[in-house]
Amino acid sequence: MTEQSRSAYPMSNAREQSLARQRVVAGSRMRLERFLQRRGYQPVTTPMLEPTDLFLKKSGGELAARMYSFTDPSGRRVSLRPEFTSSVVQAFVDGDLPGPLPQRWCYSGPVFRYEKGGDSGEFEQLGAELIGAGSVAADAEMLALAVQGLTVLGVRGHRLRIGHVGVVAAMYEALGLSERSSMFLMGSLAALRSGSESPEDVRAKAAQLGLLAPEANEHVSRITRAMAPEDAAEMVRSFVGQGVAGSTGQRTPDEILRRYLKKLRLADEPGAFEKGLALCGELARAAGPAARVRGRLARIASRFRIRKNVLAPLEGVLTALEQYDLRGVPVVLDLGLARGLAYYTGLQFDIEHQRIHGTHALGGGGRYDDLIGALGGKRSTPAIGFAYGLDHVARLLPAGFGDDDVDGPAQVLVTAQETAFSEAVATAERLRAQGIPAELDLESKSDAAAAKYARQRGIETIMRVGQDGRVAEQFV
Repeated sequence: MTEQSRSAYPMSNAREQSLARQRVVAGSRMRLERFLQRRGYQPVTTPMLEPTDLFLKKSGGELAARMYSFTDPSGRRVSLRPEFTSSVVQAFVDGDLPGPLPQRWCYSGPVFRYEKGGDSGEFEQLGAELIGAGSVAADAEMLALAVQGLTVLGVRGHRLRIGHVGVVAAMYEALGLSERSSMFLMGSLAALRSGSESPEDVRAKAAQLGLLAPEANEHVSRITRAMAPEDAAEMVRSFVGQGVAGSTGQRTPDEILRRYLKKLRLADEPGAFEKGLALCGELARAAGPAARVRGRLARIASRFRIRKNVLAPLEGVLTALEQYDLRGVPVVLDLGLARGLAYYTGLQFDIEHQRIHGTHALGGGGRYDDLIGALGGKRSTPAIGFAYGLDHVARLLPAGFGDDDVDGPAQVLVTAQETAFSEAVATAERLRAQGIPAELDLESKSDAAAAKYARQRGIETIMRVGQDGRVAEQFV
């Protein structure tokens, strides 16, 4: 064999493997798009190139460091999209996605992020966004979609990991911690759980960041945080007296006073921070099967004298999720879950598989109720979404994986009063299993509102489910 043939063979083999992988990704995309459309999610497209600022408004610095950005000929800073959610939300804010709320959208295509370790910077992503629904029923629908979509592909061995940044923030707030310290401790949960940082490491970092008030100033710090700014300034001025009468360097006495007050008001009492750090350790150790961890979280709240109703949002989601058949997929509760994007406000989740190692998950998402306002929305609108990394999903599928034709949009709207919601979920799931695309009403609309919504969505049939399980059918 010649040198040329020896080098050409592996190149040809690599090409064939790449093409085979692309076919598997395409097949999984088609099947997942069909799955989402059966549940009322309509396809939407977004630009591949967007203003850089769109992705920075709520994403935090972690994403900014991984974006492919440049200046276009007009002088604008633009980036290849690193994710879809911000683009979909911006289209909604701009009025490019008309229609009644809630709106269900799905998307697929390449995203671009720098990855350490030599991985390609281009990845295939597919996901869904549910805009205008803030209920636990909406949270449960999104969780069920993420789990069931993989089951439809034939994936086995995946599990759902659930966190809730809103619940954790409320627990720290109940301890009297500042927002800065709360965010710092939430960001430390994963490191404490993995053992990469000790409580002493976390405490030292907090001190370096100025999160801890010196013990000598502890009482002053507590008092000034509870006072109006002008009253706090007057109190400190009376204590200090002539100590700031003359200017120091280039700063006036008032400037020195303002900086001192700001430092006091942002810092936490050492005692309060220690309670927060102890809670952080408890939460880091509490991850595990949902059935077991639910009770443990209630006991943790009791030990820290936090009212148990702080856990109500998480309990509500788990109860609503019980209405769906997850086909035995394990559900793990982990309040230390910290997804990279900074705009999540409530529920967070990952879909994991033991064959996908490291920091990569098959997919994940969460609730981002503040993003629409941050991108220019005139009124607060709740929203939740998730996405799969199709390149990772494809690794779990056999070679030659394909798909048949894709169904059209939802044909049936299933609605019920709130007390019969579980029957409505079961009815929608039965229709989908029979190949009939069905959308679930998450708001228990009145008959007139449901008919109006169906007409606007182009849905021809409404199925109303009674508490006895009987179904009344109406053609719109």
